[in-house]
Formats: sequence, structure tokens, C-alpha cells
Amino acid sequence: MKKPFVLDPNGPPRPADKYDAPRLMADKAPLGFHVMIKPAGSACNLNCTYCFYLSKATLAGGPGAKKMSDVTLERLIRSYIEDVTTPEVVFTWQGGEPTLRGLDFFRNVVVLQQKYAKPGQTVLNDLQTNGTLIDEQWCRFLKKNDFLVGLSIDGPEHLHDAYRKTRNGSPTFHKVFRAAKLLRRFGVPACFTIQVMRNSMDRVGPPVAGLPPSKKDRPNENET
Repeated sequence: MKKPFVLDPNGPPRPADKYDAPRLMADKAPLGFHVMIKPAGSACNLNCTYCFYLSKATLAGGPGAKKMSDVTLERLIRSYIEDVTTPEVVFTWQGGEPTLRGLDFFRNVVVLQQKYAKPGQTVLNDLQTNGTLIDEQWCRFLKKNDFLVGLSIDGPEHLHDAYRKTRNGSPTFHKVFRAAKLLRRFGVPACFTIQVMRNSMDRVGPPVAGLPPSKKDRPNENET
């Protein structure tokens, strides 16, 4: 059986290898892939000591301190949904801190996803956040639209606050812990992202010990 050849833009045709398989199979099987989207760029309201991304705003030759425009957002959502041919397409929103874009931005996200979704296709959203801006209004939106939330919390208060501080050096644990309780109260699916550092490897315990059961004190669906 002869191996297929592929056209290489940098040279003559060459025998296909394993890295060409997704492209060669694109019209023969469902094509799925995953993108992580940074709608606020590197902008963040925290100044975590281990963060490698804040400096991107001042990187020489980089994009600078920019945020995603509405035109780019719609183009992204349309093309991503068009190109994914599997029954499920997942949008992962990261940062920086994506909640800095505000609820109206994400309401528009959902509207555009509904506009371009293919018949029978499931569109899902993940949101990775530091949690400091999460309030009841955010929780209602996230629950209503089936967002999965990844909450950054580095363990108990003394470990978390050693690294995850605001721009003026203030601790953030209590704000994040409040967000964790709100997400649990409203029944928003959530997981925790923990940065394990050298001084926490032997001491980190359950980062959200003391949270109420997931169905306790859940608000009425009609609560406004």
C-alpha cells in the first residue's frame, strides 16, 4: 500500500507522516479541537508572585494591553463552530482575568454561540477565574448557561495569600472563598486550580474545607 503524499508549502511533495493524519482525515471523520480564549488579554486585577502572563502587556513586539473586540469575538465564534465537526464544541475562557470583560461581554458570547451553533451541536463553556469579581449576578448567569468554572485557589488562607495578592499587595483568600461558597450555593459546576509550590507540598489540604453541601441554601430559581 502506497503512502499518501502531502504538498509542503516549504518544499516539494513529501510522504505523509503521523502529524499529517488530522489534516488527511478531516473530510473522512469528525474533526474536533480545543481553543483557549483570552478576551481580556493579559489584564488582571491580581499580581500573583508566580504569574508569567502579566508581563505580556509590555512585551516588546507583543500585542500590548488590548482586549478582544466585538468584531473579533463574532469572527472567532463563527469560525470555531464552523471548523469543529464533532457533536460538541467547547469554549475555554482564560486570562489574565476574563471576568474583567463584564457580564455583558459573556451574554453576547452566549447569543453568538446560539446564532452560529449547528443543528444538533452542543456548545459548552469553561471559565477560569481568580474569583474575586464573582457575585450572585455572575452565579445566576453561569448557572443558567451551564458554564463550568475553574476557580484558582492555592489552598488554605496562609498558603493562598502568600502568592495570590492584589495589585496593592492585599490578600485575596476571603474573596475567593466567598466566590467558592456562592458557586456552591447556586449549583454552578466548579473545580479548583491549585498552584503547588515548594513550601506547600507537605502542608496543602482541602482548599475549601467548610463549604456547605452543594444543595444547601440554594436560591430559588426565580430569585432576582
